[in-house]
Amino acid sequence: MQFNEMINKGQNIDATIAVCKSNDEGIIKAIIKCIKQTRAKFILFDEEPQDELIRSFNLSHEEFEKIKIVQTRDYEHTISECVRAVNEGTANLIMKGLVSSSEILKEILKDKYSLKTTQRISHLSFFKIPTYHKMLAISDVAMNIAPDVNQKIEITENVISNLKKLGIDTPKIAVLSAIETVNPKMQSSVDAKEIVDYIKKENTDVEIEGPLAFDAAINKRASIIKKISSNVSGNIDAAIVPQIESGNILYKSLVYLANADVASVIVGAKVPVILTSRSDSSKDKFHSICCALTLV
Repeated sequence: MQFNEMINKGQNIDATIAVCKSNDEGIIKAIIKCIKQTRAKFILFDEEPQDELIRSFNLSHEEFEKIKIVQTRDYEHTISECVRAVNEGTANLIMKGLVSSSEILKEILKDKYSLKTTQRISHLSFFKIPTYHKMLAISDVAMNIAPDVNQKIEITENVISNLKKLGIDTPKIAVLSAIETVNPKMQSSVDAKEIVDYIKKENTDVEIEGPLAFDAAINKRASIIKKISSNVSGNIDAAIVPQIESGNILYKSLVYLANADVASVIVGAKVPVILTSRSDSSKDKFHSICCALTLV
């Protein structure tokens, strides 16, 4: 699947997005772009007034009608009202604004809401890399710090289910390490083999291999030179990283050195959470919104 296919699909989905603490120029810019280019509507929650900032973008009456502004009492009220809107069905998904990921996820997972599932909460990024022939998903680079093998299996299952939501019926997945053979001294290689064995046993419609180093995962020539027999090498849809450090380094290397476009979401709850940071470009924020719309 191509990255632009996912973005285009998201642009044509009717949904309402609850934005938690939205009074930020970068966030509003991404929202305005969505107002102009997608069918999405927005409910903006913040304890600070937002009208002046939004009106500075000179929206038409029709465009302004796609935005509802909710001024809350304080920071905690902003978070709870945003989550409540999704829980009650007023909105379909959540976008994180100027709040911490841990605080909004803690609210989402409270028992008083019906948004918790049996799945692990994990971070999923989708990349458009100029030197790769299709979209590449990577997980988990921002949520689970040092997952054990069972947690990595749950992260992998999240990746599989969400790739299938996008229409990738038989995902090709590489479980990454620094080598392609199991070495007891390198835990990531041991975990990779266990993850692959488990997923193959439970899923017949997934092609998964590991341990694989990143070069062998994304470049067929590298695997041939290394004399690795692989059905997924050079054509993977997703890579599972060993831990947050390697994943975060890979993520930022692709964005800053390889000029990759990216869309990021938190998955595992009943609704996807659009994850943005101040350093994200408005384009990447827009991509994350469109990505989440395809996963509702």
